[in-house]
Order: sequence, then structure tokens, then C-alpha cells
Amino acid sequence: MNKTLIAALLLVCAGPLYAKEPSKKIKAEMAALTAATTQQMALDSVQSKKAEQAKAAAAKQEQDAEESVVMIDSKTEETESPAAYGMEGEDRLVPGGLPSSYGQCKGTITDAGRNIMIFESLDDGSLSFVQVTVGKANVSWKLIDRVPRSAD
Repeated sequence: MNKTLIAALLLVCAGPLYAKEPSKKIKAEMAALTAATTQQMALDSVQSKKAEQAKAAAAKQEQDAEESVVMIDSKTEETESPAAYGMEGEDRLVPGGLPSSYGQCKGTITDAGRNIMIFESLDDGSLSFVQVTVGKANVSWKLIDRVPRSAD
């Protein structure tokens, strides 16, 4: 692109030097140089458009892969004692905390930019879907829906 710009500037600046009628040889050289410059500019624009399209396709592919990620908690088999959390047999009341009735976290889903945690209740096996929003100073949650288990 820089070579093209230099060639165009030379053409413009060289005009006053040839104030008298330029020869046919000079006219042919100027026409060839102009054609080469135009061709180089067209080639550069085509290459930049192809590069932009490739970047857009890669970004879309990355976004699709990112949206379909499912994480599974690998420690579902282990039962942890309340003493491990310093509770020692009594339930801790935490303002804004998730209720223990939702059960154990079985995994997470990212759907359209929303982070959703999946909990399975130990009592009746129902599934709870909780949306988690992370802010600058806090984390909030909102119950989206519960799916009960049937006896079948």
C-alpha cells in the first residue's frame, strides 16, 4: 500500500516538471504506472475483505462453541460434612445466599450469555435452574424454574 501511495505522489509531483508536451514514451509509462497502481489497490481491497470475512467466521465459530459449553460437577459422589464449612450441625443463615433446599449443584449451562446453575434436590430429586449474575461488587441469583420428578 505504501508503494502505491508513493507512486501516486510521484505522478502528481512530476507533472509540473514536464510542463511542455510529454513524449509518447512518458505517457505510456504514466499510463502503465497508473494501471499498476489501480490494480494493486484493487488487490489490496480484495485481500482485506477476505481477511475480514475469515475473522468474522472464526469469531462466530468461537461464539457458537462458547455458548454450548456444559460443565459437570465431578464431586457429586462425595458427601461433605457440615463441619467442613464450620457449621457444626447448625444451618448458617446467610442473607442473599442460595437455599439449601435447592440441593447439590450438578452442573452449569451458558445460554445466550446467561449463566445457569443446575441443582438436584436430595429430598425429591427435583431440578432447579438458577441464573447467576456477577456484578462488580456482588453476585446475585434468580430462580428461573423448577422441574419436579414424577413417580414413573
